[in-house]
Amino acid sequence: MIVVCRDGALDGPTNMDRDRDLLAAAERGLGGARVYRWDRAWISLGVFQQAERDVLPGCEVPTVLRPTGGKAVLHGHDETIGLALPLAWIGGDVRSIKVAYRAVIGPIVSAMRACGVPAALAEETRFVKSEGRTADCFAHVSPNDVVDERSGLKVCGCALKLTQHAVLVQASLPNGMPLVDPQRVFAKPSVAFAPEWDASGLADALEAALSELSPSPCG
Repeated sequence: MIVVCRDGALDGPTNMDRDRDLLAAAERGLGGARVYRWDRAWISLGVFQQAERDVLPGCEVPTVLRPTGGKAVLHGHDETIGLALPLAWIGGDVRSIKVAYRAVIGPIVSAMRACGVPAALAEETRFVKSEGRTADCFAHVSPNDVVDERSGLKVCGCALKLTQHAVLVQASLPNGMPLVDPQRVFAKPSVAFAPEWDASGLADALEAALSELSPSPCG
């Protein structure tokens, strides 16, 4: 099975470098995952975003560019997952974001549910909504997003990078109130916040959910 590493609280650039290392290993045929936190409030920007455009002027929260796409995420109060798999492990004879996403999101949802978070894909619930044009990942819910099946609250922000041979997913799982008011960060922020939950077993739960895939060392 894949060994899921549990990292401590690290700064933004270090966290992104370690996730890039996971992707590089997956391109060599070694799947791997890590669960980690941040040493303070950080904003990770999708690879096509720009701080000057997507973060409010004067915002003092530092930014870091992710290798994955998607919208901006405010970190520091979340559990974050970096997961990289060779496409060959997930039926990836044809490069497909849809196939890759379905392969990686299932184990993440299962791990969240094992930790007591009633997570489900939005398309499997009655909740699909959006706050319109916004840079804030958590202010937008699409059918493929992960929500609380009871309330529709988005409980996982997920972004992917697909290469010729591997996929990297970076997933943010909010856990309690943000360290910084999102209204100081985004023009149209999410105004709903996830309650606190016990994440102590998240790495083990993710490892169990990934157990059917080929084994790899902890990259």
